[in-house]
Amino acid sequence: MRKAVRAAVATVIAGVVLSGCGDSDGDQPEAKAKAKASASADADTGAGTAEQKQSASPAGDGIIGRATGSWKSIVASDSATSLSTLTIEAGGKVSAKGGKLDCTGTMKPGEEDGKDAPTLTLSCAGGDDGGRGVGTVGMKGDDALAIDWAGPEGGWGGPVDSFRRTAG
Repeated sequence: MRKAVRAAVATVIAGVVLSGCGDSDGDQPEAKAKAKASASADADTGAGTAEQKQSASPAGDGIIGRATGSWKSIVASDSATSLSTLTIEAGGKVSAKGGKLDCTGTMKPGEEDGKDAPTLTLSCAGGDDGGRGVGTVGMKGDDALAIDWAGPEGGWGGPVDSFRRTAG
């Protein structure tokens, strides 16, 4: 029951945080459905612009492949336990820094409720991970990433970190 409540709260928080940058179609379900149908038809016929073909992720690439790159927290915090940057390398090797944290880790494939949900495990210098440890990674589009941390064993859960992709 705790896990379900924690997951629901984290989903709502991540949704609210990540929904700040809606699509140009005004997040209208009809427009999204038409865009998906058009993209699907283009893929079937080999049509589509070079930009569409470049931005499409290869089949099976999933969140780990899409998350590769540099990320910056959407929260400006000088807290000793906050994360300000996240770097994900091909293959899932991760480094994170912020406040007084200097962490390394790995992202591994995972699934939750039938959806791609890789797990990220961090280990920080000095042993303090700010209540993180293991988290589930989710993305909205290709430039918004959130991590729902499990937190300490027996606790109510950990923080939720939200990031935006950085240029360069």
